[in-house]
Order: sequence, then C-alpha cells, then structure tokens
Amino acid sequence: MNICVVGAGMQGRVVAMDLINAGHRVTVLDNNIDNLKQVKKISNIRIRKFNVKATVKFIRLIKGFDIIVGALPAALGFYTMECALEAGVDLVDISYAPEDPFLLHKRANKKRIRIVPDAGFAPGLSNIFIGEAYQELGGINNLRILVGGIPQNPQPPFNYRITWSPADLIEEYTRPTRIIKNYSIISAETLGGIEGFKVPKIGRLECFYTDGLRTLLKTMKNVRNMEEKTIRYPGHAKLFKTIFECGFLSNQPVHYGTSSIKARDFNIEFLRRILSSGDEKDLSILMIQIKKGNSMRKYTCIDYYDEKNRITSMARMTAYTGSIITQCIKHYPNFGIIPPEYLGMEKNLCRFIKTEIKKRNIIVRSKQVKTTG
Repeated sequence: MNICVVGAGMQGRVVAMDLINAGHRVTVLDNNIDNLKQVKKISNIRIRKFNVKATVKFIRLIKGFDIIVGALPAALGFYTMECALEAGVDLVDISYAPEDPFLLHKRANKKRIRIVPDAGFAPGLSNIFIGEAYQELGGINNLRILVGGIPQNPQPPFNYRITWSPADLIEEYTRPTRIIKNYSIISAETLGGIEGFKVPKIGRLECFYTDGLRTLLKTMKNVRNMEEKTIRYPGHAKLFKTIFECGFLSNQPVHYGTSSIKARDFNIEFLRRILSSGDEKDLSILMIQIKKGNSMRKYTCIDYYDEKNRITSMARMTAYTGSIITQCIKHYPNFGIIPPEYLGMEKNLCRFIKTEIKKRNIIVRSKQVKTTG
C-alpha cells in the first residue's frame, strides 16, 4: 500500500519504520524539520515538510494515498479524521483525541471509508483483547484495566520520563474521568482513587484514575463495572495534583516586564525539559481483568525498551499496534468509525494482530480461571 504517516514524532517515525519493514511505500509529513531529520535516517521513507493546518492543500494531498496514519498531538486528531473523511481515505489514528469519534460515523459509513480511533497501546491494543474476551465469553460483567509506561531507572521527584507529547500527558491528567459503576456512567476524580501494589522484579507502584475507557463506554453493552487506571511510581499522582492545584498549569497569563505568557505554556515547556532528561530506557505494563459469570480472564504484558534498535517500549506498544492495524484494516467488513475492540471481535483480524504483535517480541499472556462468585 501507499501510506502517509502524518506526524514524525516519537510514535510516528516508529510507525513509518515498521510499515517500511513490512514492504509498504511510506511518506511522512511534518511541519517540524528536526522531526523529519530523525525520519530521514530510515532508508526508503519519503519525507515532506508540510503544514497540515493548510486544510485544502492537506485534503488534496492525502487523496493520493491508500491509507493515512494519524500520529499528531491529540489537539489535531479529530481534525485529521475530518480531513481524511473529506478526502475519502481510510485513517488509522493514534493521537488519543478528546472528541467523540462516533460523531463522524454516519458520514464515514456513507462514504464507505474506515476510521480507527485510539489505535495505540491503551486505548488500542488493550481494547483488542477486551473485544476478543467480550466475543468469546459472550459479554462482560466487570472490567478493570491497569496500564502505564514508566522509566526503568526513575529519577526523583517525578520518577517519570516523557515518551510522548507533554501537552497530551497534561491533557490525560486533567481530562474528566468516566467509569461505569452499577451499569451507569459516572465521574471519578482524575488522579484520584490511588492504589498501591507491587509487581515482581519492578517493585512498588501506584495506579490512579484517568479517562482511558473512551469508546468502550459505548461499545461494551451491559457491563456492570468498568474502570481504567494509569500506572506510575508511588507519589507521582499526588505531586501532579499539587502542581495543578497551585495553578502552575492554568491559562492565566503571567506578566514579566513587557512580556506576557500563559502559566500553562511556560510550565509545559519547563516540564518537557525536566521530563525528557535521564535514562530513556522504559517499560510498559498492561494488566486487564475481565469477569463474566464465574469466569475470570486476565491479560498481562510487561514490555521493555528495545536496546538494539533504541526504541522505547511505549513506542513499541503504541506504534507497532498502529502499524499492524493499518496493514489489516482494509479487511474489516464494515465502514465508519471502527474502535479497536471491534477488531478484537473479528476472529481472523484478531488472530492476525496477535500474531504480528508476537513477531515484534511483545508478549501478552492470558489466563482464564473459574471464580466462586
């Protein structure tokens, strides 16, 4: 296929590399020349400096491709979906955009194009396994997801190293969290509900609420309880809550001399520098617990930084999932908005995705046991 990857950041360039390795033609667009220089190191990938906000030109350009991969920051994710829809081109998006993608379903279905939102790690790969379990178990009563990417060698005070857009990290920590409790969608405190736990060979960790259920809130029917929590080292959530409560990430302008800048803009840039320092070796953890009747299924994955190719685990989990979905989505039988859990419900596509993930040395273990109630 002739594929366009829109965005040459930490995730986009790994998507491009994986697609090239699979034998596809790939063009990468980005307005940041430094990002494109990183992509240029990968042979056979075409690069083009391009401002995607030039809407008419962008739509005209992407019409020439078989499929688009959206790897822009979340603020541009829904915009990319709308442009792909206007161009009549299939799109696999890993941006984690805040808008409801189902708003575009009728138009996409009418134009017979496929748009896959949240096609990354979690949501993304996690949803595929949830869809598989939902189909095989005949539904889900209770669902709990714990997921996160953390450094192998944490440095205080944050004990965290950024592996994606810092603005999107802040968005994750501030977006209202939705969970399902007793069959109803309710609000939970973002960064709240902190729990401590221990993982062998890794040590003490914590998890807390973030708004990661997204499309699952609409596609998983008759689920009694459902929640997702983000994994970090202990103390991380409390530290960020303090930063927010003190107003360091507000939109209030700060005046200094003759200049004025929003506190949020300045401090996000400051955090980007702080959170980009230190050892880049990371690890990713995914733990899914699904209950249906007296059956309990668990999916577990712990993935580590690829030292040979110098690829973060977060990029492996996110970009490889996006690349694999891109390579098989045209075999999905329907059109419109296709959340990743729908791919898990399609036996052949799910088998293909699981096989390809394993080829990339991402090992997801599943276990099913009987419970007493």
